[in-house]
Order: sequence, then structure tokens, then C-alpha cells
Amino acid sequence: MAGPRFDYNRLSNHALLDAIKKYTSEHGYSPTIRELAKMTGTGASTVHAHLNGLLSSGGYLRIEQPRCRVLRVVKDYD
Repeated sequence: MAGPRFDYNRLSNHALLDAIKKYTSEHGYSPTIRELAKMTGTGASTVHAHLNGLLSSGGYLRIEQPRCRVLRVVKDYD
């Protein structure tokens, strides 16, 4: 008898940046972590970990103000 099978998607930083840019261009404001998780087919904790990496080390994202929905893509992957 086999264990449970988990279907999950691997999330890349490039895919996350694309999702943020697409949502922001359509709605005029950035998505929440839960919306990003739904859009990318991953979990909220996975999105949160990738966002922290993009904010701290990569310089790809910036938080405009300490409020909700204020992520801004600063630079794109080449």
C-alpha cells in the first residue's frame, strides 16, 4: 500500500515575478500572498519564502509602504 500522493507545482522566482507583474497590470495593485499562491498553484508558505528571497537578496522586489498590496517589481530576470 502506497502513501498519499501529493500534487504540487515547483515555484520559480521568475514565475512569481511574472505573476506579480500580470496581476498588478490588470488590477492596479499588487496581489496578496494567498492570491499569488492560488495563481501559481503552490502554498502560501512557499510564496512567502520566495518573496522574502526576492526582497532581501535579489533586489527584484520592493515594498513601497508598510501596508497591504504594495509590492513593486524593481528589476526583472534576464
